[in-house]
Amino acid sequence: MNQLTSLLAGKHLLIFDFDGTVADTTPLHAQAFGQVLSPLGIAVNYPAIAGMKTLDAMRKCLADAGHVRSDEDLRELVSAKQQAVRQMISKELSALPGVVEFLHWARPRYRLSMATSGSRGTVELALGKLGYLGWFEPLVCADDVVQAKPDPEGFLTVLQITGTKAADALVFEDSTAGFAAARAAGLSFVDARQNLWLQLAGTGSVV
Repeated sequence: MNQLTSLLAGKHLLIFDFDGTVADTTPLHAQAFGQVLSPLGIAVNYPAIAGMKTLDAMRKCLADAGHVRSDEDLRELVSAKQQAVRQMISKELSALPGVVEFLHWARPRYRLSMATSGSRGTVELALGKLGYLGWFEPLVCADDVVQAKPDPEGFLTVLQITGTKAADALVFEDSTAGFAAARAAGLSFVDARQNLWLQLAGTGSVV
C-alpha cells in the first residue's frame, strides 16, 4: 500500500483546491498580479498571497507596500487582474503532472468536489479549458463564501452541502492558506506539492 492509498482509505469525498493543485495556474496568477501592480511600483511576492482570494491578496499587496487605495480603486485592480489571468488561461493552461490520471481513476470511486479561493468565472473558464467542467460537485468558489482561505468556510460549505463528516473527506491543497483552512475544518489533507499523483501515473492504479 503506497502513501496515497493509505490517505484515501475510508474516505468518500475528495475536496480539491484548483490553482496550483489541479492546474498549473500559479505562474499565470503571479504574472497577472505583476502586470497590474508593477505600474504602481509594487513588487509582488506571490507565495505570500497564494491561496487567498483576489480581493484579499490585492489588499495585502497594497498594504505591504504602504499604498492606500479607495474601495473603488481596489475593485478596479481586482477586475484588471482577473481579466489579465483569464486572457492567459484562454491561451495557455495545463493540468499538473499526474492529475489527469488521478482524476480519471478517482471519479468512479469517490465523490469529487472543489473549494477554491478563485473566482467562479476564472475557475469555470479554466475547468472548461481542461475538460473538467462539471466534474466537481459542489464547486465552491470565492464568490460563494464570506471568508476565503485560510478561513475554513469553503471546506465547511462543501461538507454541509454533501452531508459528509470531516473524517470521511480528504483535501488536496498546495498553499499555506489552504492547509490552515483544512486544519481548521478538521479535515485531513494532502500536500499536492509532493506530487503524490505520480504514484498513479503509469500504473493505472493507486493500489
